Amino acid sequence: MINENYKGKLLISSPEISDGVFDKSIILICEHDASGTMGFILNKPLINVSLEAIWTNIGYEKKNPYFTNEYICIGGPLASNAMFVIHSSEYFIDKKTIKVCEEISVTGTKEITDDIQKGQGPRKAIFLLGYSGWIPGQLEDEIMRDSWFVSEKFQNLIFSVDYQTKWTDALLLIGIDPSKLSSYAGSS
Repeated sequence: MINENYKGKLLISSPEISDGVFDKSIILICEHDASGTMGFILNKPLINVSLEAIWTNIGYEKKNPYFTNEYICIGGPLASNAMFVIHSSEYFIDKKTIKVCEEISVTGTKEITDDIQKGQGPRKAIFLLGYSGWIPGQLEDEIMRDSWFVSEKFQNLIFSVDYQTKWTDALLLIGIDPSKLSSYAGSS
């Protein structure tokens, strides 16, 4: 049974998670219901893969200059070959876009990349490969064990390209000084 709905909230990893892709990560929760939870890591760019390279592999000849230099982020360890786009909510494809909250949606179909290429896509976007998922009750258990801080505040974090500071900025937004966290003292 779900006591709190985390859809549209951020998970910020605590010192309890100290290795792997979730270390110092922030995750936007896009779905949370009795079937489980789905979200995307927002601050782990793939250094050796550019959006331009992905566009070329998809077969686009003309590059959209607005998004050409964007990074692709690791959305999570599941379905790591699938591309998802978290974007501003003015863009919507019926039955294919999930509205996360008033300002943010997510789409995981090729139609969104086609529309972006034609200049008909969303105003803001972050591109991700893969997603993060939890079976029913798993996320709640991890939160109870202090693995995650939960935040409703995300202001400009979602679409910020300052990936190095997103985790620290997210903690500061909820009033936590990262240098005071025991496992990270002196390493924020």
